[in-house]
Amino acid sequence: MIEKYCKNRQIIDGELDDNQVMMHLENGKYFGLNPVGKRIWALLDQPKSFEEIIGVLMTEFEVEEKICRKEVLEFLDKAVKFEIVQKV
Repeated sequence: MIEKYCKNRQIIDGELDDNQVMMHLENGKYFGLNPVGKRIWALLDQPKSFEEIIGVLMTEFEVEEKICRKEVLEFLDKAVKFEIVQKV
């Protein structure tokens, strides 16, 4: 089975300028996302695999695939660690 990622529903979020801000309701921690992180967050309205996320970002941003993969993996690892994103 392919691992997918989705938003943690305990997160409330909103837009501030070009960034995404969010708060974890259970632990009260605040987070901010840059425009790329904001786009990944938007993609996770519905569960997505790592490859699905990469596929979308590669069409929307001018970035080398190797760099995109590395940065998305780092983002997802941190997001899971801080319970912003869940693996499903």
